[in-house]
Amino acid sequence: MAQLPPRKNLTPTRISKQHLSPLQTLLQMGFTKHRAEKALAATGNRGVQIASDWLLAHVNDSTLDENCPREYILYACPTGAFLHQLEEFWKQSRIMCGWNGAHNYVPHITLVSFFKAPDESSLHLSKALKQVVDMSGPLLDRPLKLEPYLSQNFMGFFVAEDDANYMKRLSLQYVKEVSNSIISDTYEQLDAIVACFPWCGAVSSGTRCIPRSSRSISLEPHVKSLHLTLAYQFPQNQFNSLKTLVESLNATCASNWELRLYSRDPRLTTKQVHKVVYPHSPHEIDELELRIGDYIYLNTDAVDNSSDGWAEGISWLTGSVGYLPVNYTERTAESDAWTLHRVVQLSKSTTPSLISAEEIDIVDGHSISIDHDEREKRLHHQNVIVALSHELIEGTSFNEESENSVDKYLRKTLKPCLDLPLVQGNHNSMPNSSQLSQPQHIQHQSECILQQETPSFEISSPHAMEVAKKRRDMEIMVEPISISTPRADDTLSINSDRSNEVTSLEASPNQSRRLYIMRHGERVDFTFGTWIPYCFDEFNNYVRKDLNMPKKLPRRQRCPDGWQNDSPLTNIGLYQAKLTGEALLECNARIDHVYCSPAYRCVQTCMSTLEGLHLRNKFKVKLEPGLFEWMAWYPDGVPDWMSKSELLDADYNIDASYQPFISDTKLNECVKETTEEFYTRNYETLRKIIETTKGNILIVAHATTLDTCTRQLIGAEPRSTNELRQVIHKIPYCSLGAVEEMENGVWKLVEPECLPVTHSKNPRFEWNVLTAT
Repeated sequence: MAQLPPRKNLTPTRISKQHLSPLQTLLQMGFTKHRAEKALAATGNRGVQIASDWLLAHVNDSTLDENCPREYILYACPTGAFLHQLEEFWKQSRIMCGWNGAHNYVPHITLVSFFKAPDESSLHLSKALKQVVDMSGPLLDRPLKLEPYLSQNFMGFFVAEDDANYMKRLSLQYVKEVSNSIISDTYEQLDAIVACFPWCGAVSSGTRCIPRSSRSISLEPHVKSLHLTLAYQFPQNQFNSLKTLVESLNATCASNWELRLYSRDPRLTTKQVHKVVYPHSPHEIDELELRIGDYIYLNTDAVDNSSDGWAEGISWLTGSVGYLPVNYTERTAESDAWTLHRVVQLSKSTTPSLISAEEIDIVDGHSISIDHDEREKRLHHQNVIVALSHELIEGTSFNEESENSVDKYLRKTLKPCLDLPLVQGNHNSMPNSSQLSQPQHIQHQSECILQQETPSFEISSPHAMEVAKKRRDMEIMVEPISISTPRADDTLSINSDRSNEVTSLEASPNQSRRLYIMRHGERVDFTFGTWIPYCFDEFNNYVRKDLNMPKKLPRRQRCPDGWQNDSPLTNIGLYQAKLTGEALLECNARIDHVYCSPAYRCVQTCMSTLEGLHLRNKFKVKLEPGLFEWMAWYPDGVPDWMSKSELLDADYNIDASYQPFISDTKLNECVKETTEEFYTRNYETLRKIIETTKGNILIVAHATTLDTCTRQLIGAEPRSTNELRQVIHKIPYCSLGAVEEMENGVWKLVEPECLPVTHSKNPRFEWNVLTAT
């Protein structure tokens, strides 16, 4: 047999997929080079998935095809104990004195001021930062020496001379490393700068890390007095209050530092950033849709001079422009809407508040969900807290609603709004469909969940139309409401008092069998953000900080860390559940069995619902791990739930002898389950519950449960990740779904007997706002 000779000239167009860069992949998907590079830069080069999601979200962004390079900045940021102090300072200064200029950014020392760079340079700017630190020698092994400075218009810490020289050398090295590869004809300028600072050593220019075509980059090191700003742009009558807070800080523990490279949308330069706190659906063509999780760029003058409370803003999520009610938003740090590109540790012994861009998906200040196929080992949750800003993320104003910790990045994966589904829109306003269409084998797997309904975009391509048709064909069949003669006691009045009625425990053979599936009530962590550091003292004793927080918490192992992924309900959440139970009682709903997810918020919801039904002591609740949420959101495994003995000690009437269909151990094996496998797990668990019981069943679990348990039961196929996300956005706290078995054994979704519960968000009141002049 003849020997096969090796080919010397391979076909250049056939590139192995595993060697394609993200840019090449996006180009193969049909996106233009300009758009692909812009998306990768805007998302911190987190990969093809996030970049393509960003492009689809920004389909109506008028600047999508404009040449508007992003603005970059290099910070040295504290972590660890010193950061904790600064978080508390930010929080207290806002409470006592209101907003000042320092609240607009993450605590930092500026090393390189804002500079513009082409989108194609984004990844190389990040790599250059790592190279500089690698070449700088040993990392810091002691605290930076910080000297406090107080004046009538500025408060902060100045870096002592020796340490300042070290930081300046890093900034100059970074500037030179970037410039060596970009602007070769400016070496003389840089050498002149180095001559002014003899302590700055030369930097190797052997590595060309940024394309030479990127000659438009112009960056300068921050060589003036390096400082960490605590407060500025504040009224003089606040000086004494702020001075007292500054004097309480102990800078001797400032030993943990890291370098961070951020970028921002150039449209953000002269604007305030507001986060959306209430959703809004447009009623006019020029209005902007508001979704919780989004940020809005607003002109200060437009906000201050608005005569009707409306102002024109730009959506961080979609880039769209429109008018919005300003009171549906609240101001937050500008850096909340920045993109984090790289984190490089500067200290030997460090407690990082952020994780490197290569270890966690973070886009424009939002943590992107965990892909179950992404990595075998994911990062662990940190209890390092940075005061929080509920709708997600980095570089925040360190008030009660902002945090830079890993905890924030992971927990906020439940609410970013990046992966938008398809919606119907104006074809005339859409970009060319050829630039947006994608191959059918590309599937978007971002596991982010927003509590609000997200809009989508109709893409005029055959693939998009096929997907839309498939989704229409998969619509849930809902049993129509039957019309019957009203009964005398159908109205809720003082003449229809059923306070002494108790639901029958026996199944009636003459009535159709029903399943009631309910989501848990309002949870503490999503309402108050990072609450654990502020609600537990040094002896781990719980201290209530708001009327909507629980009066007390039950004893549990690993307190308070155990509450991190097993949050309790707020008092409003308990009341929501009790209202739902009372409504079921008024409707004479019959319950014969009760099953519940082991999550503490679900157990509380279940007990409060049974209390409203006057059945709290009638049932022993069966805890079933098979009903738990998608394990892809829990890369570290099953959360540390309260044990059965701990729940019994806390007076929860659970069935200690119940043997679940899926044990904790087996559930741990589902960490990498796909969306379809998640649907199947919940459905198979429900099937076994149905087969081993008779009569009506109440199941209390999670938002996903209402769909994942019923979808296959009614004969439909499991949804894709995007379709599931669309449904979940419409399932608020204590939503109640009902499924009824028809005479032919087919199950159908029907309207529950009781009304839903609806209420508005109530922001926290700070009494001292009345003292403002």
